[in-house]
Amino acid sequence: MNKSNRPRGHWTLESLRDEALKYATRSEFQKMNGAAYNAAGRLNVRDLVCTHMSEPKRPNGYWTLERLQAEALKYSTRQEFQQKSGAAYKAAGEQKCRDQVCSHMSKVKQPKGHWTLENLQAEALKYDNKADFRTHSNPAFLTAARKKLLDQICSHMEPGKLPNGYWLNKANCAAEALKYTNRRAFSIANSSAYHGADTNGWLDEICTHMDFNPSSDSDVVYIWRAIGHEFNKLPVYKFGTTSVRLDDRRVSEVARNADMQFEIVLLTEVTVHAAEIEIELLKLGANPKYRGFNGASEFRALTDEELQSAIKLIKKCSVNPH
Repeated sequence: MNKSNRPRGHWTLESLRDEALKYATRSEFQKMNGAAYNAAGRLNVRDLVCTHMSEPKRPNGYWTLERLQAEALKYSTRQEFQQKSGAAYKAAGEQKCRDQVCSHMSKVKQPKGHWTLENLQAEALKYDNKADFRTHSNPAFLTAARKKLLDQICSHMEPGKLPNGYWLNKANCAAEALKYTNRRAFSIANSSAYHGADTNGWLDEICTHMDFNPSSDSDVVYIWRAIGHEFNKLPVYKFGTTSVRLDDRRVSEVARNADMQFEIVLLTEVTVHAAEIEIELLKLGANPKYRGFNGASEFRALTDEELQSAIKLIKKCSVNPH
């Protein structure tokens, strides 16, 4: 089976251990099979499956402010920092010093509200085509895409139509994905590449360098019913993760993008990383294989028994199980 087409739930402790045994170091494991490496991290079994490897894990407390500053100075952009030294990048975020250690980098975050229509137009005028705009001023490009202003502010740019089937090529999608640090940014800026990768089963593999659900603390699991939707004559439900601080914003966002009405079955804070529970939930039911919007792969058609099993699984790890 191709690594990029692993079914959800494939990565168990046993399959991860078998995969890890193929590699001599963690860096080789990450490079050769990023999906398995990331799954081992999400399931908190990476140390366990990598015990035979010669490359030692950094001891707790290794990433001090001084070491993070020295490491960050090797890179000119945050994206390069994240891709080439993911552990340090993550530690800087956890220690809330990422802005400090990245202050020398070329892409400085603009204050909230900076990207008005006027500022976006002025920024876009610096470039002759959308590709250069996206590469050299990604925050402005993403903001314009989200506000549906790209066509308006890029009207002066040279047209450049890609050949038919361009985003059905894995290498093209992978190269495009490297420009972004999270899936949301990728899907907003280039929905054609994102959906091409999703449809062909490459998305997990080409997004392994990205932050995992960066807009969420991943401390909440939810189930909602897609009102009026059935698959194999069974009601369709959406599993997902979010955070306490976001409440039901993620639910509303996915439902809106999918043009669905929803009814929340359960939305609760959990004591473990919510992604660990989601992996188990997605083993239940039948996949209706929705496409074309963020979160489409997390819908399942469930029997009443499967729904109760899902609720029981979540409540077992709930902060307030009753």
